[in-house]
Amino acid sequence: MTMPRPNTDGIIIDFVNEFYDKYLRSPSLREIETETGLSRQTSMRYLKRMDEEGILKYDGKVGTIVTEYIEKRTSKKFEELNIVGKIACGNPVTEEETRIGTIDFPIALLGSGEYFVLQAYGDSMINAGIEENDLVIVRRQSSAEYGKIVVAIDENNENTLKRFMYDKKKKRPYLHPENDKYDDIYQNEIKIQGVAVKVIKNLEG
Repeated sequence: MTMPRPNTDGIIIDFVNEFYDKYLRSPSLREIETETGLSRQTSMRYLKRMDEEGILKYDGKVGTIVTEYIEKRTSKKFEELNIVGKIACGNPVTEEETRIGTIDFPIALLGSGEYFVLQAYGDSMINAGIEENDLVIVRRQSSAEYGKIVVAIDENNENTLKRFMYDKKKKRPYLHPENDKYDDIYQNEIKIQGVAVKVIKNLEG
């Protein structure tokens, strides 16, 4: 039997892990074929060999590819996320990123990436459902699609939580508060620290 190319195992494993992060399930052979270019027969042959060698677990059925990464994800139910301080939902203020505590959050509700938590204060994002003292889970990243709620910082190291938008007339991005009493924020450079993905509320007030 012809041995597979050295990088083929890695291609399959990387795709399976990325697919699991996105959909919380293993891909089918057809999905592996579509995304990697490997035929279903070839993919099955590699998966069976990797199962025999203990590289991963595969029983020939849909949704039963278990890599070492997936096994760790499924065995660990919660991720400890750092609460690194407050962030303004009003006018931007200078905040030193300081760990002030942690929370445990279900891994199944998070995708891949590095996350941190900020406590919101102010009222400029209330129309987006973010109120004072809400905990905002943020995926750390330096870029974002327009329309996303982001943690941004300007040249003066001032940070704020706002919606990242683009002004077609002015041909420039800006930060938009979700409260009509606040003005949009235009600046020469918008440095993004992360994208807000979840909000945790205390319903008891």
